[in-house]
Amino acid sequence: MQNEKVDRRIKRTRQHLKDALISLIKKKKFTSVSVTDIVRHSNINRSTFYAHYQDKEELMTCIIDELVHGMIQSMHRPPAINSTFSFQQDFPAAITKELFIYVENHAVYFQSIMNNHHDPQLIQRLSDSFYKIFLNEIENHHSGEPQLSVNKGFFISYFTSVIIGFIYHWLMNTDMKYSPGYTAKELAKLIHLEPSYFPQVNSGIN
Repeated sequence: MQNEKVDRRIKRTRQHLKDALISLIKKKKFTSVSVTDIVRHSNINRSTFYAHYQDKEELMTCIIDELVHGMIQSMHRPPAINSTFSFQQDFPAAITKELFIYVENHAVYFQSIMNNHHDPQLIQRLSDSFYKIFLNEIENHHSGEPQLSVNKGFFISYFTSVIIGFIYHWLMNTDMKYSPGYTAKELAKLIHLEPSYFPQVNSGIN
């Protein structure tokens, strides 16, 4: 019971520090934010900050780690992937709706980082993580479906870029004017626009 209280206190302290950093980078660049700014904004003393994080960079990395992990987890929620799921027919709309819902629920974090952090870390992490997930889906779960007519590595890179582009445009250019469901359906239309994207991998190279 005592350990649970300590764990809750640690989580609460870390959340305050994360919220403080995100709030600060909405007003100025990450490079201009100091640890002093963060502890003042969060009303947490400096020694407590250093008990949890080495510096502001580690704090930002932890925030990005959580966001990326949350996005990945959102794409594994039912009914996203199940026994009757078809990568070619259902993948974009089924999985990305959950993804867009997650992004919407954490919009302040995503918008602040994308708009003010000016660091490729978030986009690069997303790109690498999505690539691994989609490659795994094609190779391990949908081997019985018709093969792609293009190199799967290029296809997955393209698909990954499209999803990240949709997220960025939806967040930064439309300010989430459209619902997660509508946005996911628009993505599905784009992915299935040209039937020749599907049937026959010409290379096993990733």
